[in-house]
Amino acid sequence: MMPDREHTSDERRTKHRAIVSRGLCALCLAMAAGVSCARSYYVPVAEGLTSPSMNETMRVAPRLFSAPDLADACRSPRRVARLEAPAGTLDLRVGDQVALSTLRVVAVGEAGAALSGVPVVIEAEELNPALVELRSDDPDLNEGRLRTVGSGTFRMRVRTLCTPVPAELIITGRVAE
Repeated sequence: MMPDREHTSDERRTKHRAIVSRGLCALCLAMAAGVSCARSYYVPVAEGLTSPSMNETMRVAPRLFSAPDLADACRSPRRVARLEAPAGTLDLRVGDQVALSTLRVVAVGEAGAALSGVPVVIEAEELNPALVELRSDDPDLNEGRLRTVGSGTFRMRVRTLCTPVPAELIITGRVAE
């Protein structure tokens, strides 16, 4: 005996509605409890090469690598154990500009030595309401500067581009009125 296709379709719709309803209820309860369910979304704002030491800044530009440059840089990737920065937090005020070229991020190899010039991407967390201007037509961003537009806390992520095992570093930005 063959199952009734219409009956099976109705059962599927009922199951789907029940799952969606449970999900919405869980979301409402989480929101009422003050729990954020959103995942962080990062927007690429610049590319760079890691600092030779903690006392030197990175080489950074909004688009540092052309496709052939990146292919060359990734031709012989190095193993990066971690990324380090002397400052894990930036204290800012609304309206401040952060020149990304002032960041000091060092790639540390498995032997504990600094690896200079490792290709990285710098990304900023996209938030609503916005704390930093992330529009692609923003003149500050196109000059390699982040401009703060709201108060609160945001994160920047620096991550390796072409290492066998990716490494990343989070830098927290605290923006006061």
